[in-house]
Amino acid sequence: MTLVVAAVRAELGELPGHAVGVGPIRAAVGATALIARHRPDAVVLIGSCGAYRADHAIGQAYAAVLVGTGDAAAASGLAYVPLPAPPLLGDPDLLARLEVPQARVLTLAAITRDPALSGPLAADWDLEHMEAFGVAHACAQAGVPFVAVLGVANRVGPDAHAEWTQNRGMAEHAARVAVAPLT
Repeated sequence: MTLVVAAVRAELGELPGHAVGVGPIRAAVGATALIARHRPDAVVLIGSCGAYRADHAIGQAYAAVLVGTGDAAAASGLAYVPLPAPPLLGDPDLLARLEVPQARVLTLAAITRDPALSGPLAADWDLEHMEAFGVAHACAQAGVPFVAVLGVANRVGPDAHAEWTQNRGMAEHAARVAVAPLT
């Protein structure tokens, strides 16, 4: 059985699935509990995300080939993270079944608004999503294959919230359609 999850129930639309919670910590804890309860063969996270660059189109769904975690203060040089968690790969078998482009997804604890901060992040990452690494980490710990499929709702930066509000429905729909081969 493939377990479909999202940060909040509304992102799932008509898809059967469960909410894990908003933010990386809630998502990790929520995914861990759901994995223990349902014992899935695979976990698919869907939702909306922000894009660091314009070459990732608003309304397009992407599958996460790589999921990492970061800290905004560390990325801006104001702090450091001792022993940072290594990035996690999306499951190759699940990725092969999806007919959407692939992207590298960074999880931060908050949405990036500052263009000076998003620049350094865009050097290594394509998309920003608050729950992907938490769910990926829970799956890795449980030995369960994982992939995230995210629809772009906004550009990362000062207008992100307004763009997300306007485009989230379209982005979430794109993610739901994209996961059809896995459900």
